[in-house]
Amino acid sequence: MLRRGNRVVKISVCMEVGPDGTGAFVPECPGCWVFGRNPERALEKARNAVTGWFSWIEKHGESVPVRSTVIEVEVAEVLKVDYNPVKAGKPEPLFWSEIPPVKKEDIMRTVHLMTYSREDLLNLVSNLDRETLNWKPPNEPRTIRNCLKHIAFVEPWYITRLNITVSWTFPRNVFDLLKATREVAIKNLRTLRREKRSGVIQPEEDLSPICNLWTARKVLRRLVDHEVLHTKYIEKVLRLHNERIGNSS
Repeated sequence: MLRRGNRVVKISVCMEVGPDGTGAFVPECPGCWVFGRNPERALEKARNAVTGWFSWIEKHGESVPVRSTVIEVEVAEVLKVDYNPVKAGKPEPLFWSEIPPVKKEDIMRTVHLMTYSREDLLNLVSNLDRETLNWKPPNEPRTIRNCLKHIAFVEPWYITRLNITVSWTFPRNVFDLLKATREVAIKNLRTLRREKRSGVIQPEEDLSPICNLWTARKVLRRLVDHEVLHTKYIEKVLRLHNERIGNSS
């Protein structure tokens, strides 16, 4: 829980601790999802991420409470796992903070944050040429184009975690794809039935052998976290691409 005092902001952090790294997120600040080599480093990055989160929503036109000079971190939950939480394609564990049912205002809040993250993404990639979109940096997992396709296809997949059937007939152009899958996600969020907004759900398709448990709150968080995380990856690829061009000139 995030509590504001006169000069102190306290944040509750959920942590996923593995043998080779730690993931941490702030439930009340969707998009604050960080990784560290150990719990201490992850907590420090989470603290910095909260400051950045306030700046992020302010950039998108929201009023922000008076900035505190002190941010205190409180560990709300810790899950110890035997996989690497930092690795792409990791399992999706369920935290206690994601059990409470969601209300319509929670859904609308998520839609607003998704709008912010999509605006940031498109500002980065809309004017990129084919060569830049298709360039794969050495020792990195994806091109920008592949990353965009991944972002697009994951959004309707998150919706299916609530045992909602979606159509998988989408356009091939990556920017049309981003638009189409976002429309599917938003439509299903806005019409999410009451029985889907509460309780723990076991998806019937694409079963996870480690944790096949989802809630609407978990889906809402991941819809924001995922795009923010991959937008940061694309920023990294663009920096590497620009350095490559600079070194060759």
